[in-house]
Amino acid sequence: TGYARALELAILLKDKAIHEVFLEDGAYDPERFGTHVHSVTCVMSSLAQLADLTSDSVLMTRVKLFYDHGLWKLRDTIGWSIESGKPDNEHVDEGEANNTGDILETALILGRWGHVEYYHDAERILRGHLLPSQLRDISFIQEPDNRDGNDELRNIACRLRGSFGAPAPYGHEPLELNARLERDGITRLSSVSFETDIVGGVVGSLCEALREGVRFDPIGHRVNLLFDFKDDNIEVASPYTHSSLTIRVKRPGPLFVRVPPWVDRKRLHLDFRSALDGTSPVPRNIGQYLFIAEPPIDRTVSLEVPLVAQDIVLKHRTRQIRTRLRGDEVVAMDNFGADLTFFAPID
Repeated sequence: TGYARALELAILLKDKAIHEVFLEDGAYDPERFGTHVHSVTCVMSSLAQLADLTSDSVLMTRVKLFYDHGLWKLRDTIGWSIESGKPDNEHVDEGEANNTGDILETALILGRWGHVEYYHDAERILRGHLLPSQLRDISFIQEPDNRDGNDELRNIACRLRGSFGAPAPYGHEPLELNARLERDGITRLSSVSFETDIVGGVVGSLCEALREGVRFDPIGHRVNLLFDFKDDNIEVASPYTHSSLTIRVKRPGPLFVRVPPWVDRKRLHLDFRSALDGTSPVPRNIGQYLFIAEPPIDRTVSLEVPLVAQDIVLKHRTRQIRTRLRGDEVVAMDNFGADLTFFAPID
């Protein structure tokens, strides 16, 4: 907003956070941080935003230290994050999409600061957990008895469609959550949860992903996330929804395309349906980007990006969850017999 007093307060809060909580060791200590994990992740992302706003590299380094170390006690490889950091919270896979959104936003900022590998983390978080966890199939939701016509009980299922909540990595209904709720004396009709404050946080995070996925700035065009995208500057067709990654530049400028780490660069094949004189630009490897200095305007550049199959294991507190990836999207996962799952069960 440009309001100086607000910035002053933000800097004072930042100083308190880095002197008392987010220390140089990058560790997560529940005695220091508390156990409400959303409070941890939202402060982390806010510190990253402040560092970005004020070009504070020392603060950004402090954020990166926690992201690389302490945060792994609260998240897994696909970005699922546990709802409660209590040490006795041993048997539940209840997460919170708000936490995942904060992690995503922080990864995007770190990526923009030159740590390109964090864009890869962001894409896997989006494809592997955050987007799959959105409530789209509402067929299981039973409408409550509403004889009195109360507005809060009206048309529940349709109003919940599109929501985010407290998922497990494998589905909407975390295993063993009901047992924990009973133990803690919490009464809830179901272990499935969708909440509007979580929806608000996640939608903000998705806006940041849309803003950062494909950018145009004085340096040129940057394709950081391999999603379908179209604006006045560029059009991108994702290899996840098409046979190849295709890009059409509409505005002059160098082109940078992030190449995921699972791609064999030696086998990359570029097809320029472009130059009228029969020549093609020479692509170069610049770090984790493929760089084309002068991409042809309003012509299609096609890049074959085979989506490599790979198996990973999500290491949770009391179980390991086998997960099969296609590129960075999950295609199968252990679900241990849970209901309302996101993916096919792994073989």
